[in-house]
Formats: sequence, structure tokens, C-alpha cells
Amino acid sequence: MKEEDDPALVLRCREGDRDAFERLVIRYQKPVFNVALRMLRNRQDALDVAQTTFLKAFEHLGDYDPAFRFYSWLYRIAINESLNALALRKPRGELDANTADERPGPDRDAEGDQALQAIEDALMRLSPELRTVSVLRHITQLSYEDIAEALELPEKTVKSRLHSARERLRDHLRRCGAI
Repeated sequence: MKEEDDPALVLRCREGDRDAFERLVIRYQKPVFNVALRMLRNRQDALDVAQTTFLKAFEHLGDYDPAFRFYSWLYRIAINESLNALALRKPRGELDANTADERPGPDRDAEGDQALQAIEDALMRLSPELRTVSVLRHITQLSYEDIAEALELPEKTVKSRLHSARERLRDHLRRCGAI
């Protein structure tokens, strides 16, 4: 059985077929979650953003313009929801003796964990605009054209932001001794 393409599923959704929307959710749940997780670096927040993304997509399916790719439209919702979640975060207070330590335990490969942690820390230090293009390009493997479409930006702006993000990531990783 051949997979239906996104436009056909969206059309069926608009005609009231909820199974078609379920197929879109199944198709995009992992990429949407991964974008949110890389933006927020918190599993529960990413799950919440993914759920909200699909709820908003369903509610606003009538606003979707089929001239654009569905996944670009969906990623745009996910990124906006991630940015909203970041804006709502309050600064964390002081740690006390009852606060759980979420650092990796000694049984994990220290060197690999430290490098990954350094990259994740550097990524979180980027502005949301730079982090967004970095996540979309390097984590979700979107093309420049697809990123531009998802973010409603000129492709040159995407490339410029990605260049700035890479420079800032490199500088941070050098300062912390990771490279």
C-alpha cells in the first residue's frame, strides 16, 4: 500500500477525516518532538510543545496554504510554540539539598558526555533565532530552502543566521576547551 502524500492527507482532514490527521501526526511526531527538545532541552516541555503543535495544526488546518509544504507549516508552529515556552520560563532559583542532580552518573562515558554536554550548553547560549536555524539545519536536516519557508525568511537570512550561529558555537566551544 502506497503512502499518501501530505496534500492528500490534508485534503482528507479538511473533509472531516480524522484518521488522515492521525496519519500526519504519526508521520511528524518524532521530528516535531526533536525540534522542540533541541529548542527547550527539557523532555516534558518538548512533549507539551509537540502536543500543542498538533492541536493548533488541527484547529487551524483551514488556514494552511497548500502552496507550501505541510511540514514547513507544521515546523513553524512547533518553533513558535517552543519560543513561547522559552519566553514563559522563569529564572531558576538557588539549588538546595533536596534538588535532584541531573548530571550523568560515573558509569557513562565521561569524555563523550562532556563533549555532548558542551555542545548542548553552547546551543542553549545562542539566541532563539540562531538556535532555531541551527536545530532545523543540523538536527532535522532541513535544506536552506525548507528552513526559509518554515521560518518565513529569505534564504540569505537563513544562511547568515546559520553562519553566525556556527561562529558563536565554535567560539563558545573553544572558550570552554571542548575543541
